[in-house]
Amino acid sequence: MALLLLAALSPITIHAADCGKVIKSLDALNSSVHGRVHVNTPFALPCFSSYEGRAVAPDAAACQAVQENYASPTFRTEYPGAYMNAQDEMCSSDPANQCVLDNTKPTDPLAYVGKDCRQGDVPAYYLEVTDVCDVQAAFSFSRSSGTPIVVKNSGHDYLSHSSQKGALALWTRNLQKLEYHDAFVPKGCSATKGHKHMAITTGAGVNCDQAYGFANENNVTILCAYSETVGISGGWVQTAGHSVLSPVYGLGVDRVLEFHVVTPDGQELIANACQNQDLFWALRGGGGGTFGVVMESTHLVEPPVPMVMADIALTSNSTTLLEWMAVMLEEAAPWADAGWGGHITGSSLIYVNPILSMDAAKESMKNATDYATSHGGSAVFKYFDSFYGFYEEYVVANAVTVGNTHLAGSRLIPRSVLDNEDGRKALLGFLEDIIAAGSSPYVPVSMPTVYKRDGDNTTSTTPAFYSSLWELGVSSTWAWNSTLDQRLAAVEVLNNRTAQLEAITPGGGAYMNEANPFTSDWQESWWGKENYASLLAIKNRYDPDRLLRCWRCVGWEESNVQDSCFEAFNN
Repeated sequence: MALLLLAALSPITIHAADCGKVIKSLDALNSSVHGRVHVNTPFALPCFSSYEGRAVAPDAAACQAVQENYASPTFRTEYPGAYMNAQDEMCSSDPANQCVLDNTKPTDPLAYVGKDCRQGDVPAYYLEVTDVCDVQAAFSFSRSSGTPIVVKNSGHDYLSHSSQKGALALWTRNLQKLEYHDAFVPKGCSATKGHKHMAITTGAGVNCDQAYGFANENNVTILCAYSETVGISGGWVQTAGHSVLSPVYGLGVDRVLEFHVVTPDGQELIANACQNQDLFWALRGGGGGTFGVVMESTHLVEPPVPMVMADIALTSNSTTLLEWMAVMLEEAAPWADAGWGGHITGSSLIYVNPILSMDAAKESMKNATDYATSHGGSAVFKYFDSFYGFYEEYVVANAVTVGNTHLAGSRLIPRSVLDNEDGRKALLGFLEDIIAAGSSPYVPVSMPTVYKRDGDNTTSTTPAFYSSLWELGVSSTWAWNSTLDQRLAAVEVLNNRTAQLEAITPGGGAYMNEANPFTSDWQESWWGKENYASLLAIKNRYDPDRLLRCWRCVGWEESNVQDSCFEAFNN
């Protein structure tokens, strides 16, 4: 797909020593970064003959490529103006302000013939980041011009944190560093005081597929997301970073050893347990694109992890599905204590366990196996000598479908709820409601349960992660051609579902990356009051001018709603 360059700008090569100068215009920014500022165009533009009210020539070949790969995350990840979820591209509050195809049939001409492609929530420009100097120049321009900054790698985002109308996007995809360390010592730390680890350093553009492959090449195991195109250094690790191995090995925030970051005040910093500890704590849970631009991060790795996989499924109807979920609720605590992690998706589960033998794994799963097989289902147990074998066979083969509107809404379910009969009964009632409404339960089981962190090694993500066993997912969607009233109705359903879950789990929390964007008590729910107060103080220290001000990130205020395409849904 051809990318439109900003015609008025001409590249001028400068010396690195000039990267700290004051930059007041887009021309000056483009000159300082060697011409790497570009107009940012919507992903589907090649199919349209009108863009922002101006006639443009459709590109038949590029349009065909977009249509054929509309649901492919690997295709989208290479385009600065492409996002995995349509709400990140469209202006959700204004159905006329979007440039998307019919995700159910991307070749349907109704979506693009005779229609105007509008910018929506896609940032107006992007800067292809190659080094620290680029980021410092961008922050200087932002401070002088008032243009907000967003940070984007692959665009896996439910809350539109990496997109924003009128913003400058810092596109980090080309930061591709991968380095293995057999004895990594964080800068400023002492190797004799326990600061020496097997680790991998990943550039901000590296995605999980690349990280998994590189770790496998070096005969080690790294934790990352369940989707191959999620970036490992971005919002995944900076908000919590859960994994199917997290029950035994902890969250991503528990395992990150160091960040190399450029803060909005222009500083290039190393943050770890021995220096800039306040920033290190904030980056381990406070949210991506909030406290600075992470250039690279370094992660603790493990030797190869042999594991048993359980793939249990049944052919379901609404009755058996509810009974199946009752089994899942009964087994939640025993399975957590046994080290199982994975996903329950409707009438099936795929779990992994790195600490049980095959016989012990089968015994642990006996109730689920018996129920599934007695109702015409199946149960497959398989041994893998490393996580990478499981990843290739099960994760890559079931890549997430993208290109549709998907508003996530989930709640972390505390052990205290799952451990008692009344709590399980309340959850089963909730599940019965959503099944009756035609939804299918989705439960990531990726909380640290067997894993116990050092009491001094605190993180800034919601403490609910460390006392929960499930993340129970609900979601809402709307069609590409939906009206504002239809979108408002979809959000109302999501808000009602969220309120139901909050009533069942008082004192709990939610994983911000996968939470309802319109959660009313978002500060408390996503971080907890104490954590949020500390995070806000750190935000004020490094970004007092709010150059980074994404939707309901730390430091977001009601007055910022005009920046967002979610303003119609603000509560």
